[in-house]
Amino acid sequence: MSNALSIAAVTGVIKYLLENGLVSDAIAASVGDVLVTALPPDRITVGTDERAQLNLFLYQVTQNRNVDWVSQEFRKGHSRIISNPSYTNPPLALDLHYLLTAYGPKDFQAEILLGYAMQMLHKSPIIASEMIENALKNASQTSTSSVFSQALASVSVSVLAEQIGQIKISPEFFKMEETSKLWSALQTHYRPSATYQASMVLIESPSDQAEGFDVIPLSGPNIDQVTVPAQPEQPIVVGSRLLIQGKRLQGEVTKIRLGSMEKMLPPSDVKETQISLVVPSDLYAGVHGIQVIHQTIPNAEQTHNVVESNVVAFVLHPSITASVAQVQASENNLRSAQISVKFNPKVGNMQRVILLLNQMSKYERTAYSFPVTPRTEDTDTIIIPVTNIQPGIYLVRVQVDGAQSPLYKNQIGDYDLPQVNIV
Repeated sequence: MSNALSIAAVTGVIKYLLENGLVSDAIAASVGDVLVTALPPDRITVGTDERAQLNLFLYQVTQNRNVDWVSQEFRKGHSRIISNPSYTNPPLALDLHYLLTAYGPKDFQAEILLGYAMQMLHKSPIIASEMIENALKNASQTSTSSVFSQALASVSVSVLAEQIGQIKISPEFFKMEETSKLWSALQTHYRPSATYQASMVLIESPSDQAEGFDVIPLSGPNIDQVTVPAQPEQPIVVGSRLLIQGKRLQGEVTKIRLGSMEKMLPPSDVKETQISLVVPSDLYAGVHGIQVIHQTIPNAEQTHNVVESNVVAFVLHPSITASVAQVQASENNLRSAQISVKFNPKVGNMQRVILLLNQMSKYERTAYSFPVTPRTEDTDTIIIPVTNIQPGIYLVRVQVDGAQSPLYKNQIGDYDLPQVNIV
C-alpha cells in the first residue's frame, strides 16, 4: 500500500519519463537544451529570459471513487505486515491532476515541446512497477541535494515502487472556459498546455492496525551492494573485510545473517549507510546471501520484533596452498603425480571440487582439469592424483561449488602463485 511519499513519487516518475525521452528524441533535440521542472507556473521565468522548458504542475487532487475495488486481498498483497490485519479505515484512494505546460522563447518551440510531451505520455499510458523503480532510483542518485532525493533516502525505493504498483495516465480535455478559469487561478501568463490525470494513488494510515498485530516498518534496512573496499579487484576470501552499503542499516540491535547459518553475527562499525564485517572461517566456499537483521529489545509493552533487509549475494572464494609428491614418468614423456591442496575454509563433504592446472610457459599453454571424488567428511586438505600431463611448472587453482581460488601476482605483475613443479 502506498505511503505518504506516493504523490511526490508519481510526479517524479512522470517527470523522469519526459526527461528520459528528451535524450533520444530527434524532434525534441532540434529545440536545443530543454529544462523539465515540476514547479508552480508562477515560478517559471517568462519574457526576455524565457527558455525552452516543460513544466509538470500538480494543480488538483481528487478522491477516486473506485476505492471499494481495493479489496482485502489486494491490501494483504501490498502490506508489509507479519500477521493478517483487519483494517478499520479503508485506504485513501486519490487521482492526481496535472497541468503540463510548454515554454519557449522562439517560434514553434512551445508547440514542438508540447507535442513531444503528449506523444510520450500517449505511448506510455500505463507505467509499470519496474519503470517506477528505475525512475525513483535515478531521482535519488542524480540530485542528492534535492528535497525529493532526501525524502527518498528515508525509504526503500524498491518497496515504494512495489506499493505504487502501476500508474495510469490519461488526458483530460477541458473546454476553453475551464482552461481559462484554471489559468486565471494560477495568476500567470498563459502558455500552450494540456491536462492529465494519474490514478490510482493509495495512501494507507500507519495507525490502521488491528490490536495484537505487529507491523514491520516500511523503512526497514536495505542493502545496495557488498564490496571489499581495501582490495576491490581481489575476490572475497576468509578474513576479507566486507563493506555492506545501503540505507537505514543501523537498528536497535543489528546483526548479520550469512547464507543459511543459524548463528547471526555481530558486525563492527555500524552506521546508517554502511556496516563492516570480517568473513568468518566457518563458512563454506561458494555463493552466499547476506542480510542485515534488526532486532528490538523486548519490554513490558513490546514483543521481540525482527526486521530483515533484502538479500544480496556474494561469492566466497577458497584460498589454497599446494605441493606435489610422487611424480612418476609415463609413456610419451608424460607424468603422473599427487597434488596436495590445503583449503581455507574447509571443503564440505558434498561440495563439488575441480583441480585446474595451467602451464607457466611462454611457448606452451597447456591446461588440465581434474574432478575430485566426493569425500566422506569435511576436510581442509585433499590429495588429488593427476595423470598424463606434460612436465613443467603449473599454476594451481581449484573450484569449489563454482567458486574459484585466486591467483597472486609477483612484483612485475605476472601470476606466479600458487604453483607446483612437475618434472
